[in-house]
Amino acid sequence: MTSRSTRNKLRFQAHAALDDLRRAQDHLTGLAALTGDTSGYIDEYLPVIMVALESVRLSLDRFTDDL
Repeated sequence: MTSRSTRNKLRFQAHAALDDLRRAQDHLTGLAALTGDTSGYIDEYLPVIMVALESVRLSLDRFTDDL
């Protein structure tokens, strides 16, 4: 069995990070669904967090394409 190249290891890590960010988005969406607009605190801060996470995910996706 041959060892993986450093470039393949980098790609693997980047794709794993993307998967984790998508999973985090799913969890935050579930959190929003559970509250059902009953928490002012969550309604105020969660959308900002979700937009920021989406921005990071898109940036990492573009970064990963060039690896």
